[in-house]
Amino acid sequence: MASSVNRDCDDDRVSVLTFTLEGDRYCVRAASVDSVLGVGDDQSVATADDPWNAGTVSVAGDRIRVVDLPRAFSSSVRTINRIETPKLLVFRLTDADDAYVGWLVDDVDVTRTVRTSDLEPTPTSARIAHVKGRLEIDGDEVLWLDERAIHG
Repeated sequence: MASSVNRDCDDDRVSVLTFTLEGDRYCVRAASVDSVLGVGDDQSVATADDPWNAGTVSVAGDRIRVVDLPRAFSSSVRTINRIETPKLLVFRLTDADDAYVGWLVDDVDVTRTVRTSDLEPTPTSARIAHVKGRLEIDGDEVLWLDERAIHG
């Protein structure tokens, strides 16, 4: 697979923000992310009944509905290895209740410029609407997630 970073052609270039979940790398369009917050205590999120709606936090007067991605993406029988200092990706769009949506993730990297033409389909992207496909960034496979499909 050819590297998708720093190509000369800018017809289909887009910035993505990469992040990790239990050692796997993912990305979303950087323009869709409003901020990245540190999470001091994720216990209430970790014990929520529904990982796709794991609670709400308030930041600077704004409500953020939390999606616990490590639990949402794992098997219900698998134990999640939580890290000590997870991050919350807060997206620009709000849900039907005017709350922002935030994804709990393990770690956030930096933005990268990629070519959308380098996006390759995966067996997962054919079955699951929130996976756009995969890219190679810095020699690693990265799954590109569709935040609009995840937010519903």
